[in-house]
Amino acid sequence: MTWRLYVYKLHLGDFMKNFEHIRSLVIVFSALIVATAFIPFWITLPVGLAFTAIVYLRKKNDLEEKIEEIQHRLGRLRSEGLFIEGRVKGTEDDIFYQMILTLLTDLERSLYKLVEKNIQLLSLKEIGRTIISSMDEEKLISSVFDYLIRGVGYREIAFILLRKGKKQFQGFVNIEKASRVIKRDVNFELGDISGALFRSFVTGKPFLIKDVKMHPMTELGSEQLFPESTMTSYLCVPLTTSAEDTKCYEANECPLKGEVNANAEHGESGFLSSDECLICPHIPLLGALIVTDGYRATPLTNIDQVTLETVGSLVSSNIENWILYQELRQEEIFRENVIEGMINGIFAVDLEGRVTLANRSARDMSRFELEEIVGSDVRELIVEDPQSSDADNPVLHVLKTGRALIFRDAYLRHKDDTYIPIRMNISPLTGESEKTQGAIIEFLDMSELKRMEEEIRHLDRLAVLGRFTSSVAHEIRNPLTGIAAGIQYLNRGNDLSDDQRENISFILNEVDRLNRIITDLFKIAKPRQLLYQKVDIRELVERGHKSNQEIFNIKEIDFDTSFDDDLPVIEVDHDQILQVVINLMKNSAEAVETGGKVIVRAGVYKGGDQEVIRERDHELVCLEFSDDGPGIDSSDRQRVFEPFFSRKKGGTGLGLFVTHSIIQHHQGKVTLMSEEGNGTTFRVYLPIAMLRKGE
Repeated sequence: MTWRLYVYKLHLGDFMKNFEHIRSLVIVFSALIVATAFIPFWITLPVGLAFTAIVYLRKKNDLEEKIEEIQHRLGRLRSEGLFIEGRVKGTEDDIFYQMILTLLTDLERSLYKLVEKNIQLLSLKEIGRTIISSMDEEKLISSVFDYLIRGVGYREIAFILLRKGKKQFQGFVNIEKASRVIKRDVNFELGDISGALFRSFVTGKPFLIKDVKMHPMTELGSEQLFPESTMTSYLCVPLTTSAEDTKCYEANECPLKGEVNANAEHGESGFLSSDECLICPHIPLLGALIVTDGYRATPLTNIDQVTLETVGSLVSSNIENWILYQELRQEEIFRENVIEGMINGIFAVDLEGRVTLANRSARDMSRFELEEIVGSDVRELIVEDPQSSDADNPVLHVLKTGRALIFRDAYLRHKDDTYIPIRMNISPLTGESEKTQGAIIEFLDMSELKRMEEEIRHLDRLAVLGRFTSSVAHEIRNPLTGIAAGIQYLNRGNDLSDDQRENISFILNEVDRLNRIITDLFKIAKPRQLLYQKVDIRELVERGHKSNQEIFNIKEIDFDTSFDDDLPVIEVDHDQILQVVINLMKNSAEAVETGGKVIVRAGVYKGGDQEVIRERDHELVCLEFSDDGPGIDSSDRQRVFEPFFSRKKGGTGLGLFVTHSIIQHHQGKVTLMSEEGNGTTFRVYLPIAMLRKGE
């Protein structure tokens, strides 16, 4: 009802204005009638008619000016996309009524248009969520096409992306015809763009072309972007980054400054001055969205430009975020590859000492998988002393104090609960606030170095023995040979008493003992080359027991063996390892009292000995000799493998030294466990397979 009251008010206003004109005419004609008393009628009548004509023409001109103004403003509304009909025809008295009815009809249509736009905005909101969250280029392009086709109603759309790596553009074209849908890709270079599209790309501003005949769509090389199109207008919205300054060409540091842009028109130039600009990291252009009114019936307007700019801003943000994500991902992959490729082990821990990162070397050293390490307590992985509780862990010390530790020796726990020696550097990990957020632990496996140090010490002892052997052994053996020959000659006499024969026998035994010592010295100083062959450990133990059968029988020793079911054959020098078995079995038998017990066990080593490093792909067997003898005190345990050290009566002190040398020569290890009163256990660790050169 409001618009009807408005119409009535307009009619009342027109009536009042007409009343004013009539009153003016009445006054003029009344004055002319009075004037006829003095002026002839044929003069006053033309004056009255002329005045009436002037009033009529003036009213008509005012009416036409108002109508023209209304028509002009209606035309402006129509150009903005409202459904305003053509010019109102006729100049009858009710023309304003007709205009108002036309305007109200068009406003009702515009209301429907507004509802449609609201629906499009809701669709844009949903598509915006998809666009912003999408990291898939194909999904992004599909989402944009779906919205512009189904939500807005465009039939010809081109989504153009800048491919910096190839110095070219890639366009994804979608054409919705009545009979079929055309999808195709178009690749083109900077030199293929011209006209309004080029100006839009260069300036970074949208261009709405309402007359396609005056400004035709550019051909990309010899190919049209929308072939056989029915367009009368088209719109190009460039996709740019959020950088405020889009004309990096004007920067002083630009190496292309001063070059002439062959593609620019009317002397214009921007940030696309050369093909080299396409790979510039500062270029703000990402691509463009192009739509036309082809197969659509209604031409493009400023409302279409606003709509496409809104979509373009969302797409630009997504592409920019996607590019940043890819760059960050590439940087992250690079860092991961660098960290993973480091020879040294790397642990990263948080403030609570929980491991958050472990590189490949750290995983290989500890033999834990990544899922097993991440989240574990670093105190369970790195300790300073495996034999004691590590309350003051060096990593926790760095987390508390924020001060780095360098060249700190510690032990890394294996998955099999063994430990390997490491040397580590611990640095606090700080953030932007300079507060400690964790720690970085870089460590190096010192096992090989420790092994080399031990081998060097052993070689030093061998060198001493070698020098001693070369300088003294021959000088001792020659007199011993003469002494032995002389004593044996005397022993053949018939007038010797029993005491004399006993003394002669003692002298010959001592000569034999000295000769054995010299023979052992030669074996140690000049070990022969190992003759590898496949050997059954059970056979070695059996032969070693037979060789010591006499002492086992005399002392009535209880002998027992235990072998794992999966015990493999090993590649060793049979004779030398047999000598090791005989020596250790003899030591055990000599150590126990009459009626004692000796046990020999053998199996694949599965960890548990902190002194033994079980290298990956180099499996070991463990051969164990245990007795229930009196044991060895702590001071002697450190010296049992030294040459000439022995607590046995008549012992040379070279048996265990020779055994140790043979095991080392096989790249194995021998360890001792003993406590006074609780027996002694020797463990021999040997590689299952012969180690090749370089292993």
